[in-house]
Order: sequence, then C-alpha cells, then structure tokens
Amino acid sequence: MAAALQRLKDSREEGMLELIEEIISQLLGCEEYALFAVEEDGQRLVPVAAMGLSLERFHALLVPQGIVGQVARHGVQYIVGRTSSIGAGPHEVGMTACIPLISRRQVMGVLVLFRMLPQKRGINEEDLELMDLLSERGVAALVPRPKGVVVPRAPVLPPPFVADPGGVRTVYLEPGGLVAAARPTEVTTILGSCVAVCLWDEQLHVGGVNHFLLPSALVGQQPGGRHGDAAIPMLLRELERMGSQRKNLRAKLFGGAHMAGPPVPGAKPGLGQRNAELARQMLEELGIPILATDLGGGSGRKLRFRTDDGTALIKLLGAG
Repeated sequence: MAAALQRLKDSREEGMLELIEEIISQLLGCEEYALFAVEEDGQRLVPVAAMGLSLERFHALLVPQGIVGQVARHGVQYIVGRTSSIGAGPHEVGMTACIPLISRRQVMGVLVLFRMLPQKRGINEEDLELMDLLSERGVAALVPRPKGVVVPRAPVLPPPFVADPGGVRTVYLEPGGLVAAARPTEVTTILGSCVAVCLWDEQLHVGGVNHFLLPSALVGQQPGGRHGDAAIPMLLRELERMGSQRKNLRAKLFGGAHMAGPPVPGAKPGLGQRNAELARQMLEELGIPILATDLGGGSGRKLRFRTDDGTALIKLLGAG
C-alpha cells in the first residue's frame, strides 16, 4: 500500500495509465472500470481506458448524466454507501465509486469503478486514501488526450482475441486468467505481487501464460485460476491438449513484487515471494526447466509474452 502511494506521487505521465490499472485491479480489487477525459465543461466524455464493462453500459457512460455527470461537473467524489446515490441512472446500478481527476481546481477526467472482486468486503480507509491520491495524481494518465474509440476489455476466460495488421493476435490477460494459443499470440498483463508463469513448447511453437494472485486457495474457497497450485496445472493441461509433451516445455517466471514497501528484516515472506516460491517449486516438481525470471523487487511490471517463440518483454511500472 505504502509503495503504491509513493509510486503514484512520484510517477509522471509515462506509465501512469498502467500504474492506475494495476492499482484498480490489484489493490482496490475492481474488475470493471472506465476512465474518461472530461471536455466542454462536463458535457462530453472522451474514453481513455476500460475493462470488463458491457458495450451497452460503456456507451451509456459516454453521456455524462446521473452520478457521473454530477462528479464531472462538481468534482465531488462518489463512494457507494458513503455518498448519496440520488439521481443515479439505470446504467449506474452497481457503481462502487466515481472519482474526479482534478488539476488546478478543474475536473479533467473521471474514473468510474463498478464490480469488485468477490473477496472484497467494502471500501476501507486505505482504499479511500488511494482514491484521494488517484483524484490528485491520476490526471497525468489523460495526457495526451486519447484518439479514436476505446472498447472496454472483458475479463473472461479465455480472453477475446484481436487481430492486428501483422497477423499476430493480441490478448490482455486479466488477474486469475490464462491464455494458451496454437497460433502466434502476444499476451499482455500487469503484475504486482501476482506471478505469471509463461510456458512455451520449443518443438511445436505453441505456448501460454497464466496470472495468479495467491499461492493456494484460502479455507472455504474453491481452487481456480487465481491460485498458483491450481493455475499452473490448468495451463499445463491446456498445452497438453494441443499436443505438447512436458519434456519439450520451457518456462519463464515474472512478477512477485513486494508491494507493501521495503521488506522488514526477519519478517515472514510477503505474498509476492510466496507466489514466486510456489511457482518455482511446482515447475521443479513437474520437471520443466526455467529459462528466465524477473521476480521480486518493489515495482509492478508490464509483461508482453509471445506464445510462438517464447519471447518475453518486461517494463517496470512507475520507473520513470
């Protein structure tokens, strides 16, 4: 939490959008959001980024009415259960928060948050502190103003593929998801304390990647893609269905950052370290060699992974 606050304070325009997306998904625990620039005194919204919203709801938000319109005009934050919802439109049902992005006392944009992760139990004081800082610093994500139309990404498994002009499909991988592809695909994801295991078959030139948040399920939870001890076997099974043999698979590991400030000497391993250790241990038990890692540290990462040749590129977030 402290590290995220400091990174928000230190970050400049470059990388701010990626940092905001990481904070929304990893720290605030939100699965559906939209970020808009505000123009013409709050009468027009320009989409900058979105995730998980239906196209119908997304397009309804483009017309600043209801709560979003009030926040865009007056710059007063909306928090469910803490702020009046009088005047909310039908498309705003389920809204968790609407945060004005303010510069020089003018509302330059709004960040709209909807559905939170199932284990998220309301908005706490740390969340409110993050939202206040997003309101103050998040305006940097709006510069330069966006061009074209932003279509909200949907957090589904597997994620939808989008063809680019070069013929390589691109996918944004949400936390708890996985992608396995038989044709050339570039997968992008944002990692904090989470870990991504990338597997590549050097014979068949197919591969995949997962993105898990916890080493294992908590008591009473159903194991799934959010848990490393389930997500790694799930990815392996998908590749084996494509004809891969375990002896031909190679692995790369990324993420596992310590997001709560510098580690305290003698303290128990943090979540990121536990995620990384779980991945290393399981791959060793499976007999899959690890060719490369970029783990730990105090910064989030943006990962780009090619399933056909195993190429992985990492960019540290908030690194200037």
